[in-house]
Amino acid sequence: MKIIQHIFKDIKLHRLFLDLSLLSAKISLAIIMATFRMIVPCSMKRLIGETVLITGAGHGLGRELAIQLSSMGCIIVCWDNDIDSNRSTMREVSKNGGEVYGFVVDVSKRMEVRETVRLMRKVGVPNVTMLINNAAVLYHKPYLNFDSDDVEKTFNVNVLSNFWTIEAFLPMMLMKGSGHIVAISSMCGIYGVSQKVAYCSSKFAVRGLMEALHEEVRLDERKPNIHFTTIYPFYIDTGLAKDPKYRFPYIFGVVTPEYAAREIIKAIRRNYTEYSIPRCLFSLNAINRIVPENVMRLILDFLANVDQKQKEKDTMNAKLDLIKT
Repeated sequence: MKIIQHIFKDIKLHRLFLDLSLLSAKISLAIIMATFRMIVPCSMKRLIGETVLITGAGHGLGRELAIQLSSMGCIIVCWDNDIDSNRSTMREVSKNGGEVYGFVVDVSKRMEVRETVRLMRKVGVPNVTMLINNAAVLYHKPYLNFDSDDVEKTFNVNVLSNFWTIEAFLPMMLMKGSGHIVAISSMCGIYGVSQKVAYCSSKFAVRGLMEALHEEVRLDERKPNIHFTTIYPFYIDTGLAKDPKYRFPYIFGVVTPEYAAREIIKAIRRNYTEYSIPRCLFSLNAINRIVPENVMRLILDFLANVDQKQKEKDTMNAKLDLIKT
């Protein structure tokens, strides 16, 4: 009996050794391929004929995505809760010869999303092949100054709307075996930022949603060709937030919605899973996550020029005190 147990033990160890060897070979090959793709990016896919639904399409980044994707031959579906802004985007797309549909919808409300999807089918809008969840709100204030309505609205718009739209369009993508889901997160979904606690929390949630859903679909036995892309901009001039004024503005400065839209479309066409704007921010994040936490904080404080900002704040407070006295 002991001899048989010993034989089985040897077989298991031998099998484990083979599995580990195979894993090492796969890892080595994956690293080589990833390094090669850093030098020679994969070719960009054609987007002509794609039906792209964009939430928050009435202004800023959503508007630019609609215009630029339309120029590439995409059919555009604009969703926004502002009827005038949505019509303005639709006029711009139509003026350039694009095919566009528009619907006024509050994406934070599940029933409105479902009703709008039914209306789209009723009027003959083509099946959505690409979903871009762009709608977001941001409240900039200290944590203890938040009221519950601000927090609820932040999560309803920034997080739950992603659930409701994906719920509406993912089943058809799975049925067809193809599709692309894009979420506009933020570098605030990578790092916590003072006075943006609710916003950062919501963007971290978007990151978790996209990573988990990507993994779930990847393991689906049907093996659908559905891509997931999460975008992490640093700062886009959309009016949501003030320019944080970091050091090295050529890296950490404000970018226009036009530039950000071009970068996002590049990431979509290359089927990137994650993409930061500017691109180098992921490299900085990788370094920051290796070093000790206090070192990471020192780097972040240096980039944010915290000492200078504190001096300016103290000077301003001193002037206000003089005025009061």
